[in-house]
Amino acid sequence: MMRRADGFTLLELLVVIGVLSVLTGLSIGFLGKSDPKMVADAVLGGELRAARLSARAEGVPTEVLVQPGADGAAAMVQARLLRPVVAFRFEPGQAFEDESLQPALGGEDAPDGRFGHGRRVAPGGKAAVVRWSPPSSLLDLRDGFVVRFDLLLESAGPATLLRLPPAIELTLDAEGRLRARLRVNGVGAGEGRLVPVAAAQPLPRGRWCTIDLGCDSRRCWLAVDGREVGDTIADGAPAQEADGVFEFAPADAAFAGIVDELRWFVYQFAAPQPLPVECEVGKPLRFGFDSRGEATEWHEAVFTTAGGGA
Repeated sequence: MMRRADGFTLLELLVVIGVLSVLTGLSIGFLGKSDPKMVADAVLGGELRAARLSARAEGVPTEVLVQPGADGAAAMVQARLLRPVVAFRFEPGQAFEDESLQPALGGEDAPDGRFGHGRRVAPGGKAAVVRWSPPSSLLDLRDGFVVRFDLLLESAGPATLLRLPPAIELTLDAEGRLRARLRVNGVGAGEGRLVPVAAAQPLPRGRWCTIDLGCDSRRCWLAVDGREVGDTIADGAPAQEADGVFEFAPADAAFAGIVDELRWFVYQFAAPQPLPVECEVGKPLRFGFDSRGEATEWHEAVFTTAGGGA
């Protein structure tokens, strides 16, 4: 059985972010007695550290937004992080506390999965390997999502890996190259615009790889083993419907291979953190991080006080 590479678990990530929050709170308590601008720097620094840590731990882009206050209200700092929704691990007897997470499984048990048991696509099967009806309140795609799975492709050929109509479809072409189509709504994208994303190289055969399909309402991307292989501008939110059904390896277009650890994440804004009311910021700011936690968009945040001093 292959073991996971060392890294942060979700629990470890939450603990570290919690410790950072406590330390930031303590520092703010001391700083608040003296300099509001030092407090503002500490609040922004804490959110930036949490976003960078989340990006590195999950291997996905994150961001932090700074919004000026209006009509005397405090400016706000808010991080957009990735929250796990569900993980289908295909171990015998896997149970879910919430019935809404329980999928219908097809295919065949594969004891030789990547991390334990996987699920093999059954030749001539009559059901999808995974069929799940997610409540939109749980799998809320509006702020973006990532769907991630481990795949061993045994042979190439046209196939559908997954779909969640009308928003998402991920397929393979005849050579085994990833092809995604996402339907997004938004002012820039128009109503129900189809956004295609494609990889230039085919997936490896006979070797496990980790595949990500993601969208953060600004862009959509495909990644294989943590490396982006295709991306495009999205400029809109996925067009989700309340009664959508998610299928992985649907029977009408199945592939030859094994899947392991199928996971859904959604982007979610953390609670906004107010800056001291004495501090002002001249315009909205966005700080972006890539999947390695490296800054892709950065600003020199200059906080001014009500008296005009920088």
